[in-house]
Amino acid sequence: MSSIDDKIELNRRMNETLEAQAQALFRDWFVDFGPVKAKMAGPDAGAGPYLAPDLWSLFPNRLDDNGVPKGWRAYRVDEIANHHTKSLKPMDAASEVFEHFSLPAYDSGQQPALEMGDSIKSSKTIVPEGAILLSKLNPEISRVWWPQDKGAVRQIASTEFLAFTAKGDISPALLHSLFSNQTFRQRLEGMVTGTSKSHQRVSPPALRSLEVLIGHEQAFAAFGEIVMSLMQKVLANRAENQTLAHTRDLLLPRLMSGEIRVAEAERKMEETL
Repeated sequence: MSSIDDKIELNRRMNETLEAQAQALFRDWFVDFGPVKAKMAGPDAGAGPYLAPDLWSLFPNRLDDNGVPKGWRAYRVDEIANHHTKSLKPMDAASEVFEHFSLPAYDSGQQPALEMGDSIKSSKTIVPEGAILLSKLNPEISRVWWPQDKGAVRQIASTEFLAFTAKGDISPALLHSLFSNQTFRQRLEGMVTGTSKSHQRVSPPALRSLEVLIGHEQAFAAFGEIVMSLMQKVLANRAENQTLAHTRDLLLPRLMSGEIRVAEAERKMEETL
């Protein structure tokens, strides 16, 4: 089964690289204001254009008195995203299978569990199409989840996750990058309530009113277009890993019991790969 495990690990490492690229671009554009500062420094300082001309033109050539790129402004969470709170009780649909997004599922590989309604005892948040899930529990631990597209199975999430969808022309890729950003997480850490270190939570109303992003609509659109292609590959790799792991888990007991031979197992693995 080593070929399947190797492919799973390759996809995991590829995703780490892709997500790091998205984060580096977000930090440069919207946290460090790299292109703006490069324009201010000018070519004499060795800080010439390092983006394509159409992207370079999106950035102003100076900062205002507040250190913000000229013409850009700060956006609150509720200006760029809708917070969804509609919930259901899975036990009311006892025989239905749900795709359940929980903290343990996230921590064990970001794969939601398929569970029968009668096995899920508490109310859950309905995951809307295109949602980005952000954990409100212990924000020093980064838990930002981009669910796969909805299939036939309804998606629900632990109420420890806040479900957001991007507003208007804002891309879900921008929302995901914002929520994954280290500076954003540090601000959340300063907002927690609760006396127990293991159960500190962010207040959703306070989060919604928080100014978190400085930019301009055109820069947001350009960022979303670039990063969306990276994140689509991340999602595709995750889906492939789920299929590979399922195939491995089906074949291994049959191989160990002698039900199938090694050659047949290898052929089935090659078909999966």
